[in-house]
Amino acid sequence: MSPTPISLAHLPRLRARHYGRLGDLIRPGTHESPLLALGKRFVLSPPGFPPMLITHDMDDVREVFSNHDDFSVGQLMSRLSSHDRVFGRETLIFLEGDDHRRERRLFSPPFQSKALKSYEDVMVEVVERTLPDWPVGEPIEFLKVGYDLAIGVLLGVIFGDVAPERQDRLKSAVQEWFGAIESRGFLAVTLLTPALGGYTLPYPPLVSRQAAVDAVVIEEITARRALPGGGSGRKDMLSRYIDTELDQHDDVALARNMRGILLGAYETTAITLGWIAAMLAGHPQVMAELDARIESGDSAGLDAYLDAVVAETMRLRPVSPFTGRRALRDTVVNGVLIPKGAIVILPILLIHESPEHYPDPLVFRPERFLDERPNGHTWLTFGAGPHRCLGASFALVEARILFRAILEQRRIEPIVDALEPPRRFHTGLSPADNARITLRPRVRVTETSGAKGTA
Repeated sequence: MSPTPISLAHLPRLRARHYGRLGDLIRPGTHESPLLALGKRFVLSPPGFPPMLITHDMDDVREVFSNHDDFSVGQLMSRLSSHDRVFGRETLIFLEGDDHRRERRLFSPPFQSKALKSYEDVMVEVVERTLPDWPVGEPIEFLKVGYDLAIGVLLGVIFGDVAPERQDRLKSAVQEWFGAIESRGFLAVTLLTPALGGYTLPYPPLVSRQAAVDAVVIEEITARRALPGGGSGRKDMLSRYIDTELDQHDDVALARNMRGILLGAYETTAITLGWIAAMLAGHPQVMAELDARIESGDSAGLDAYLDAVVAETMRLRPVSPFTGRRALRDTVVNGVLIPKGAIVILPILLIHESPEHYPDPLVFRPERFLDERPNGHTWLTFGAGPHRCLGASFALVEARILFRAILEQRRIEPIVDALEPPRRFHTGLSPADNARITLRPRVRVTETSGAKGTA
């Protein structure tokens, strides 16, 4: 006979006057939080919200991530954010059960290893096109560079060579759409969503600019469908769907999903690139190791170390320092009864900073990932289980390729100040000073003459 599950009412409860301390769990230094005195599980019940279980018990975490049928990512986002208004409820992240599994199968191939290799030229070309315009020898806000790199790569990888009559219109429409999402007006609307029970007020500028992006994409889809074989032989994501076995959506749905991929990767890519630059500036010994591998011509060693740098940066500065699920029905997780509608919050950064999983967890040490890949049970930057981020492998490869192309031509000057902190009063982890660094030319010694050459 199974033991009776524990009710949330019988777990430690965070008092309302201490709700402000929750920020301790999503900012570096989580293990100094007084909330840890409550144990690995505790409950809060803010007025007007569903009950919330916050847990970093790893058995809880594994069960929540692996339970595809009883928990929803989409319902959590709908309740606490405006993601459904931005992405559309028909997109992958909001689907459940068999619908989610079917869509994931259709959209997975362009993110698999064979396809990822084909995107490298696009990524390198974006760096080579934009790098000459970056200031050298004076401070630069690398987060802003990251946004430029992100949009350049994503437009190239997702849409490829768009017909000239649509290329500028598409880029302009996408930038205006991002502008609406990042505007103060939409931020105000978003902040109201949790208080309105998950309802996001209409925001006309977002709707019109979203429609403008879709209109250009649909034009491009129509033109490609008219080509023999849908333009087969092209390597961009859109062409990998058109007139293939993956092409099971009408043009409106396909355009919406391409737009969703674009948005899902845009900000997360930029912020990650910013943190990598800040980490390299703040850790001269790591930059020196990269320099040595570049100067020796050890391409394989350089890629391996860059992969480790990317993984370690994402461990210490995951763009989303927490994730969660909402219960679709009454369910039991590791002996705890989770009622329908309740929310389970999983503090990713707290797990990443735990000495139970990582020796010297607050130290930036890429070498910990040189001999083994990140452990999917304790390295949770992209989540885990059936709803793990579809673009995880793409993001890791992209960061390595972009920084290899950058560092082959530039060095990052060490900083003497403390590592740049994340922004305050922001649920994500974004560099407070936009990843302010200084780039220097890379000086190499040519093999033939011994003379110094500058890249």
